[in-house]
Amino acid sequence: MDMVLDADIAEMAEIIARRPPLDLANVDIPALRAAVNAAGWPTESTEMASVEDIGVAGGAGTIPARLYKPRRDEALPLLVFCHGGGFVLCSLDTHDNFCRALATAGDCAVLSVDYRLAPEHRFPAAYQDTLAALEWAAVNASSLGCDPQRLALAGDSAGGNLAAAAALHASPDVRRVLRHVLLFYPAADPTASGQTYKTFPQTPFLSAGMMRWYWRQYLGEPEELTDPRVALLRSHDLAKLPQTTIAIAEFDPLRSEVEAFCAALIEAGADVEARRYDGVSHGFASMVGLIGKARLAIDHGGTRLRDAFAARG
Repeated sequence: MDMVLDADIAEMAEIIARRPPLDLANVDIPALRAAVNAAGWPTESTEMASVEDIGVAGGAGTIPARLYKPRRDEALPLLVFCHGGGFVLCSLDTHDNFCRALATAGDCAVLSVDYRLAPEHRFPAAYQDTLAALEWAAVNASSLGCDPQRLALAGDSAGGNLAAAAALHASPDVRRVLRHVLLFYPAADPTASGQTYKTFPQTPFLSAGMMRWYWRQYLGEPEELTDPRVALLRSHDLAKLPQTTIAIAEFDPLRSEVEAFCAALIEAGADVEARRYDGVSHGFASMVGLIGKARLAIDHGGTRLRDAFAARG
């Protein structure tokens, strides 16, 4: 199927198409990470009242994190954020502008978590780091100058998988104060067998082959393909999720599994609002300032966060 991209993303797609294709059979992962970290797009950077690098206590040691505050005048709600990158790539820096935009849109502090990456640290390392960071944030919100009664989770792509999994498996104390989960095109099915892997096998920021490669780096054993801590569609506890917002990209190998996840949430009785953004591909929301619909998705998510934070607990 032909993809009719929005003009702003079509221009970026042309630049990407001129790059040599990645040989997935012989990937130099450190070199790829360095290239991704060095080749950041000139996205919009929102001014913050404060940005602080901190350490979060995790099961395997201290997890690097970054705390963003859009203003200082009161105890803000706290949004724990997990970056995308296929469980293999990206960092606090690659998603810095995304976190700044979310902090402003949601009028909340954002704690961005630099979880351990695969293949050096396979599943469940990233999941464990995310869950540990969420639990830590709930206990330490007050010491961060945030409101411990107003907590939320967000993530894009692989980070969306981690955020949803952590929300589903959080302790009862955390679930009592978890107001919202905001997911941008979350990876939901490690079997990578959805129909849109065939319909949209090659999109500007993600190919079907690349996503399957990511899953092979993250998961080491066949039984992990059905582990509900990573296979979101296998979870029997979807009703545990708090109010949830999901952004879907029209042109995305993951679109069918994201839509299936939305349908499963609705069937489970969860409070979910999904919105599809046409003319854009997987990864669009992190391109704030470059892709117009990135701002629409972030602003919509921000409105949902504000409403959730404003509701009585």
